[in-house]
Amino acid sequence: MGDHSHNDQPISVPSEDRFGVDPFAAALAKSILKIKSPTGSVIALNGPWGSGKSSALNLIRYHLEEARKEGDIAIIDFTCWWFRGEEALALAFFRELYAGLSPTLGEKLKKSLPKLGARLLKAGAVLGGAADLAGAGGAGSVAGGAMEWLGGLIQQEEGVEKLHADLSKALEEQSRRFLVVIDDIDRLSPDEALLIFRLVKSVGRLPNVMYLLVYDRQLAEKIVSERFPSEGPHYLEKIVQAAFELPEPMTTDIHRQLLEQIGTICGDLPEAQLLRFMNIFYEGVAPEMRTPRDIARFTNSLSITWPAVAGEVDTADFIALEVLRLLHPETYRVVHQNKDRLCRLEGSGRDNREARAKEYEDLLLRSFVGVQRDRLRNILMRLFPALESVWANMGYSEGFGRQWAAERRVCSASHFDAYFRFAVGAEVLAAAELDALIARAYDSAFIAAEMRSAAMLVRPAGGTKAAVILDEINLHAEKIDKAHVQPLLTGLFAVADEINIEADRGGAFGMASNELRLHWLLRSLTRDRFTLEQRSAIYVAACQTASLGWLANFANSAWTDYHPREEQEPEPEEKCLTTAADAEALRELLKNRILDASKNASLLLKCQNLAYLLYRWRELANDDGVAVKQWAAAQIATDEGVKQLAIAFTSYGWSQGLGDFVAKRTTRVQVKGLDRLMNVVQFRQRVEEVAAGGMSPDVSEFLKAWQVLEQGTDD
Repeated sequence: MGDHSHNDQPISVPSEDRFGVDPFAAALAKSILKIKSPTGSVIALNGPWGSGKSSALNLIRYHLEEARKEGDIAIIDFTCWWFRGEEALALAFFRELYAGLSPTLGEKLKKSLPKLGARLLKAGAVLGGAADLAGAGGAGSVAGGAMEWLGGLIQQEEGVEKLHADLSKALEEQSRRFLVVIDDIDRLSPDEALLIFRLVKSVGRLPNVMYLLVYDRQLAEKIVSERFPSEGPHYLEKIVQAAFELPEPMTTDIHRQLLEQIGTICGDLPEAQLLRFMNIFYEGVAPEMRTPRDIARFTNSLSITWPAVAGEVDTADFIALEVLRLLHPETYRVVHQNKDRLCRLEGSGRDNREARAKEYEDLLLRSFVGVQRDRLRNILMRLFPALESVWANMGYSEGFGRQWAAERRVCSASHFDAYFRFAVGAEVLAAAELDALIARAYDSAFIAAEMRSAAMLVRPAGGTKAAVILDEINLHAEKIDKAHVQPLLTGLFAVADEINIEADRGGAFGMASNELRLHWLLRSLTRDRFTLEQRSAIYVAACQTASLGWLANFANSAWTDYHPREEQEPEPEEKCLTTAADAEALRELLKNRILDASKNASLLLKCQNLAYLLYRWRELANDDGVAVKQWAAAQIATDEGVKQLAIAFTSYGWSQGLGDFVAKRTTRVQVKGLDRLMNVVQFRQRVEEVAAGGMSPDVSEFLKAWQVLEQGTDD
């Protein structure tokens, strides 16, 4: 109930009270002190499980402390749930009562209470004759060695009435009063709880003795009604003279305390996230938190799960899902098992939408009714726009998916699993690592080294970390300082060919590649942030040390903006990559870089996009292909040259037959127009010679695909 970090321990002083219980506790303590000549007065403090009864009891003790120190009242605590079994519980009750009362009694009367207890137990007034405390040796067989003091007293001859009268007289002469506190009765089994009420009823009417019983009234009445159907609640009314319901905490206090605890665990939220967080909090979290123990249970769990994903997930989404996990585990399980459905915005269409709406209702809400169903429906729509699109006819464009991924929302497929595994998946970049990359975007060498390393790290689901980094920087491009864009691109351009690897290409199921990812990143980094002249200067500077294959690709893109293929219009200048002058300058740079590379045959041969580079060389040299053909002829003369050229003019496609569940990769050759680069007859002869040698599978594959093409069977 108080500021006890995230534990479930009751508070003990008013300064820890967060739910307005202290005024009630102070008033009840004052009433206890004002009871005149109590004779077995029984007061009940009622409240449901988790409502803070033990905290209220501690505050009552706090307000009785001064009277206790002055000798006006003595408090006897009976921790009933420490004892298991009716016999042990009864014996413990009398022993605790004896220990609390005997210091004030005369020597003669000190044994009156244990004798009375022994007589009541022997007569069956409490245990119904179930316990034989005498045993063959005169000691209580049920009580064991710890309770021998009681068993031996059964030898005495005093009757119950005389013992009670003697004890009452002694207590009546006391100046102090005794308060017997019995807490946590609702922790006991039904039979043990009933025993407590019988014990109080059997010995309760003692002068200057009061009882404060703490329990859940509804639970107690249910237990009594099951055992004594004819009496029901009246059984307790015969025992309890005054019952007080623990006041429920104000909703605002519950919400305030919960928000404070979440803030302590999760930290402060950025202003941009606050509105959505509060909407989710008041719609899906706060209504589920009704008692201090609800808060304790939730925050105890959150304090364990949150540190594993802090910064990697959206706070509001995670907290809402934690509520589902703790309070609605079946719904949580269904959400976890339906990632593809919940993270995909499907097509429109009234009939299709109505069918999907019913499907989602049956899947997620079938076990809920009324207000709870509506509340859960609303919070699920806030978490998953796919549900909002079918349940509330809300439309979202593809751009929203990018925003949700940047925010690391649960509706983003790449971040979904982190909410359920409590760990960052290999398909996303840890927030701390992303922040480090963004912070050092100014360091071209660092960026290049990080990307080289990332290209070597293969993810469990396929692909490399390099693709992940490019995707993440793309999503968070606006966080890159404008002054750091050029050095960032310089580092990326320098290793563009090295990181454009097969593992990160889309294969049969997508068109993505790291080359395309880099193009997408260019738009995100510069669109709406720089003028044409500014971004053109940035690109030209970054291209000076770019990988040759990437330089060829980029220079051609810049050139075709102004000089498109036939029947196509040039791009509007504001949409071009560079200025027209810089596009010309990049072509000149590319020509010189190709010529330099051609002087080292092995260097150019192993370049990515070799075939593309050779066509660009012919175009830029403007010599009718003389230079490139001379170079190609020299390479064809060597087996290694044949191999690298065969690889350069080999491509792959994907085909899927009717009824097939998977696509099949097919090998293709790109020999159309090859005569513009080399002597094709000579090349074919050398390919057949190298293939016949059986030492180069790449050349053999190329030759087979070429033969298939010639036979007209290439699909």
